[in-house]
Amino acid sequence: MIRLTKRILFPGINLHARARYRALPTQFAPEVRRGAEVLDAGCGNGMLSYQAWTRGARVLGISIKQNEVDGCRAMFNVDRAIPEEELAFRNTNLYDLSAERQFDAIICTEVLEHIREDGEICAKFFQLLRPRGVLHITAPNAAHPYNASFPLDPEENGGHVRPGYTEESYRSLLEPRGFVVDQLSGIGGPIRQAFNCRIKTIQERFGPAAGLPLFLASMPFLWLDPQEPSVPFSLYVKARKPQRAATPSE
Repeated sequence: MIRLTKRILFPGINLHARARYRALPTQFAPEVRRGAEVLDAGCGNGMLSYQAWTRGARVLGISIKQNEVDGCRAMFNVDRAIPEEELAFRNTNLYDLSAERQFDAIICTEVLEHIREDGEICAKFFQLLRPRGVLHITAPNAAHPYNASFPLDPEENGGHVRPGYTEESYRSLLEPRGFVVDQLSGIGGPIRQAFNCRIKTIQERFGPAAGLPLFLASMPFLWLDPQEPSVPFSLYVKARKPQRAATPSE
């Protein structure tokens, strides 16, 4: 019953995650295509791994959490019968990534804010990408009041080690590693955030299923959320590895 409910509500009732599920695939072309190799670094429930697979790519989704890997395998490899040769999930720490396999695109959403050595991870991403490969990142907007006041986890035990990023901090993170920033945009406006915050509060008090009524009630109002909010909840960046890459800074 739980697996059926998750399948019906996929990709879940987190309103910001649903926005990423719709918005990011519009940026996938032309790198995420039939025959392309894609890494979803920090795959969560596999929603963007699946989106890349539907475009014909061969996808590897990785997570440090074994329960996420198990859930993705159950939903996609078992329930939807997608072969692991096309869409696979592995329990892997980003710090342990090696350049044994290269990719045409890397997806990394809502992950880097949890990682203390984000520069080290982005340097690994650069090595893993083929020339002209693209890195798709989302992370909290550090200028958003909710993110700016969010409790931090300096010990890197699973929480946010930083409030997020700004355009300037994204560039400071990526450009010294050799990336060229092609695009930066915001995702998630005030109406979505207001509903999502209340849904999370209800779930924390009464359990995950208790947020469903408010989630359903929010649907008609989300159309009113601005497409380009002045202070978005998350920031998306699309960064490219040049055809002839200079030696990146460590």
